[in-house]
Amino acid sequence: MITEATLYLATPEDADGALLRVAGQPVAFRALVAALRAGCDRVAVPDRFRGTDLERAIAASPRARAATVWLDDVDGPPAGPSLLLPAAALVAAADLHRIARGTPATVLAPPDARAPVVAADADLTRALWPEIRGARPLGPALGPMLAQRAARRETTDWYVHVTNAHAARQAEALLYGGLGSPIDTALDTAVHRRLSRPVTRIAIALGLTPNQVTMLSLVVGLLAVLGFWNATPLSAVLGLVLYVAAAVLDHSDGEVARLTLGESRLGEWLDVTTDTVVHGLLVLAMGMTTRQAAGRAGIVLGVLAAIGVVVSALLAKTAPRSAGKGVGGFLDALGGFLDALGSRDGFYAMLIVFILALAFAPSVLLALMIIVTAGSHAYWLARLGYRILTVAAGGRAGDGSGAG
Repeated sequence: MITEATLYLATPEDADGALLRVAGQPVAFRALVAALRAGCDRVAVPDRFRGTDLERAIAASPRARAATVWLDDVDGPPAGPSLLLPAAALVAAADLHRIARGTPATVLAPPDARAPVVAADADLTRALWPEIRGARPLGPALGPMLAQRAARRETTDWYVHVTNAHAARQAEALLYGGLGSPIDTALDTAVHRRLSRPVTRIAIALGLTPNQVTMLSLVVGLLAVLGFWNATPLSAVLGLVLYVAAAVLDHSDGEVARLTLGESRLGEWLDVTTDTVVHGLLVLAMGMTTRQAAGRAGIVLGVLAAIGVVVSALLAKTAPRSAGKGVGGFLDALGGFLDALGSRDGFYAMLIVFILALAFAPSVLLALMIIVTAGSHAYWLARLGYRILTVAAGGRAGDGSGAG
């Protein structure tokens, strides 16, 4: 695992290209952010960038500031393997993450790239150190040394060497395109991410923090609740539209966090709390609307369903992903089913069915609320049962390996 990185200049144009803006920050800052996300905890930066937008961007980010070491403050090269990152080039984050966990003498870039990412051993970094520290173009020296070492070249999903404004726009488009999450559903990819990217651009341009975007999502979500509270079909449709907007903002806050290194424990819990409050109040609002056709039973069912939503959220938070734990065929399948069932897609389906029943068959609202209430509690009970079974299966596996 490589934990140190160094920004270098590959060509004479890189000194200016590194300061071109991508998603509101200099390219070199984006390269530094990528290194931190790949697992590096120390990034050396050429001192020629002191007093520039790069230094100001670093100073404004506590995490970047803590990890940055200026080369004029460094006595010598890293003692172990390190990542050599071109200050004016960006690559796909997942590929950089992979190369940081590989072996030295690996190059990440297209074959004709003049500014490759290099997983370098200590000897290679030491040989290049005078040029790196002097912020002189490294390309003429780096190419022959990599050829001499027969460095293994790996491809990347995308790579952009940013030396002009056109390349900066290309890199920005690719960067935004890669902001998805591994847990995104098909609906997230097709709808939420398409709408959240322009929202994220606006949020970054306005200087909004991730937590501010989360609070905006909460406000819009509460307006969606009002649409379903003692609803008419028209107000419920408006509530659904507002719920979509809240979901888009919920995706955007994570994108802003990833682009600005703004993740925090507070933000994580604020995001979960916001989702839980909105979803809990939505099913309560559905119960209030059902009261119009079924009396107090609708309120009781709404309250019980809201409690089920809250308990489900707490269990999902403490064990956020179930699938892929390798505990056995049945348990893996059950975990995957629970993860899919707990996605926002199911909530959309429930809201749409509720609106259709409200508009065309109000008499079935009570039955629908019974199903919603039973489902919310069945979900958390299934999650709890899954956790107990996986712990038991893990214990049996441990006993077996110990006996051998």
